[in-house]
Amino acid sequence: MKVAASCVRSLHFGQSTRPSAILRHKMAENKKSFILYCDQKGVWDKLDDAQAGRLIKHVIAYVNDENPVAPDFITELAFEPIKASLKRDLKKWEKQQTQRSEAGKRSAEVRKRNAKLVQRDSTTVNERSFSSTVNGNVSVNVSDNVNVSTDVDIPAYEDFKEYALDKCSELNFNVPENSINAKYQSWKANGWRNGNGKKIKNWKTTILNTLPYLQQKDTIEQLETKEEREAREMMEEIKRQAIHESLYGNNQIGNV
Repeated sequence: MKVAASCVRSLHFGQSTRPSAILRHKMAENKKSFILYCDQKGVWDKLDDAQAGRLIKHVIAYVNDENPVAPDFITELAFEPIKASLKRDLKKWEKQQTQRSEAGKRSAEVRKRNAKLVQRDSTTVNERSFSSTVNGNVSVNVSDNVNVSTDVDIPAYEDFKEYALDKCSELNFNVPENSINAKYQSWKANGWRNGNGKKIKNWKTTILNTLPYLQQKDTIEQLETKEEREAREMMEEIKRQAIHESLYGNNQIGNV
């Protein structure tokens, strides 16, 4: 059981992976957790221990696709707001999975195309290497093979993306993969420098500090209430402060 900080604390429960029949409210495959929000505490407080026990058993049965029937009216009534939040979270999760799948396909195509370009350029450079003799006495060897040394550590995009997505999952950030790709490409095109023109020496630290600014705010705002939005914004600020203090101490946060 994991509890997040501040007023948007939530309870995460693992979901059983056993096979189940196709039901009208079937949860997503491979989704192994769900969230109970603390703003539902008022409902739980009004139940006695026996009623709360029946309700949590009903919730567990629901997320495991058992298509449960509420044992009594109190359980059915208390379950309605919980069911609504479960359905809302499921839609967000399914959209993120679709985005990741599409981004993975695009990434595979880019890698395949880049591999072909590297092979073609290598062949062209080797063909342009030549040797010539000047005045019959001076031998001149010319080659277009140039080795340029650099101290800039630019990671492969797959490593960059995997690290960013892992941190998004760990910190509960809603960042689409196309935003991660766009940030990588912009830094790379800028000579591996951030938006302020500063050289990126530790890319993991830099992307970790940048993720809060890449969140898909419009999608979140369409799905949440005013109270949830205010709680989320407060939580995001706490996360940004915590990340910055762990990296830089109490220095002022700068733009990325």
